[in-house]
Amino acid sequence: MTQSEYKTEVQSILDAHVDAVRSKLLSLPSVIPESARSIAFTIFVDQDGEGFLTVRAALDGPDLYVINKAIGDCAVLFDTKMVDGEMVPPMPLMDPFDQEFSVHDSLTDCAAAWLTHIWGSIDHNEYRIPVSITSHDDYGTKLPVILAR
Repeated sequence: MTQSEYKTEVQSILDAHVDAVRSKLLSLPSVIPESARSIAFTIFVDQDGEGFLTVRAALDGPDLYVINKAIGDCAVLFDTKMVDGEMVPPMPLMDPFDQEFSVHDSLTDCAAAWLTHIWGSIDHNEYRIPVSITSHDDYGTKLPVILAR
């Protein structure tokens, strides 16, 4: 699979989850504690580069455990996992040792663009703290993205 084909397939799967993510993004401001200083939508990809993806909101501020627990119901925006031997949602699995492109960077860039697009489609005026998109292991070629200051 080429990088272009991979990104197209990933984008198609992510697009099927836009409404659920939009709903969480709209709910999130009402549960953010006053003490939170910023929020990062962090993109996690698996170390081997097979194609697992998690996008999660995390707050920064005092008492990290407490403030992040407050957003627990809205924190996971997207998550892949193996269920009965199958990837759910059905992201394309890649052989990390037989690719001519970085699956890590491609997957991260797709997720960042997708999340940026969703962010642009909602009224985010209720977010009173800085908002960014980051990558847990510094993957991606266009991160961090600042969504709100």
